[in-house]
Amino acid sequence: MAEDLASKTEEPTPRRVEKAREEGQLARSLEVTSATVLLTAVFAISQSGSETSRDLREAMRGGLERLTATDLTPGAVGNVLWDAGGVVVAAALPVILAIALAGTVSNLAQIGFGFYPTLLLPKGARISPASGMRRIFSRRGAVELLKNIVKITLVSWVAWKVVLSTQQQLPAIGLATPAEIMATGGRELARMLTWVAATLAVLATLDYLWQRRSHQQSLRMTKQEVKDEARQSEGDPKLRQRMRRAYRDLSGNRMLNEVATADVVVTNPTHYAVALRYRSDEHGAPRVVAKGVDEVAQRIKQEARRHGVPIIERRALARALYRSVKTGSEIPAALYRAVAEVLAYIYGLQQRRVS
Repeated sequence: MAEDLASKTEEPTPRRVEKAREEGQLARSLEVTSATVLLTAVFAISQSGSETSRDLREAMRGGLERLTATDLTPGAVGNVLWDAGGVVVAAALPVILAIALAGTVSNLAQIGFGFYPTLLLPKGARISPASGMRRIFSRRGAVELLKNIVKITLVSWVAWKVVLSTQQQLPAIGLATPAEIMATGGRELARMLTWVAATLAVLATLDYLWQRRSHQQSLRMTKQEVKDEARQSEGDPKLRQRMRRAYRDLSGNRMLNEVATADVVVTNPTHYAVALRYRSDEHGAPRVVAKGVDEVAQRIKQEARRHGVPIIERRALARALYRSVKTGSEIPAALYRAVAEVLAYIYGLQQRRVS
């Protein structure tokens, strides 16, 4: 395992990250959700606590008055309990909705929107006892155990310190009314939960950073994996090379077929060969139908001899045509005179042969 991690020296590619996301491998901290939910619950209860307690007191008082005013029949008791349950649900519903919203938002903030059907599919490794034991006794399992120990210890210490800070209020509480005792207890409980939630928030931030780092490291790739992915994405380099060669061969064969329609081939004579064709009804200036150097030049000359196309040596003109004119394009005006002299010479030879 250590050797495998050491060999993964490359940062994950976008494709690797996207594939991991599709499989549900995301950097997510449960501590962030827990801390967010607890903080939201404390805030929601502190905001609506007085109203909720008043409603519950009124519901209890009203229920007891109804029970004392009527016969204790099963129907009467059931009605009282039903009404009391409605009051409890109405009082708790805002807090429950706030907690549910906080949990959803905290998860979306970490992983964003997405649907991961692979997490719903059955997987043997998730229910296998052997896999579970390996996870428990793995390095990650040991880290999770240590994190939980630190969390429980720190939260317990913070809660205990908050409880100790209320000792000075105990004498006064002994002389207070029940309502004052309930109010004081509620305030101290809210203060303790706030400190606990703040502590969990700090731990959650550290845990989230650690989860992101661990997730990034788990996606790192070896050099060979990066090469394999590039090969799969862009195609095998050898295959691309063969395709380029085949395309060049096809283009070269098509070009050589045009030599048979040329009027003349201008050569260097050994390194360059340019085939020219001029048709007054097709284009306004002579056109280069084929060109090449070295081996290709020799093949052009062979095709010219095979089809009876005249070959004439003009060193400077051959080099100028090869460098300045693309295959299939017309020659530039600067070369009109030199090419016209060559064509006139060729046409003159052809007329003398006919006569």
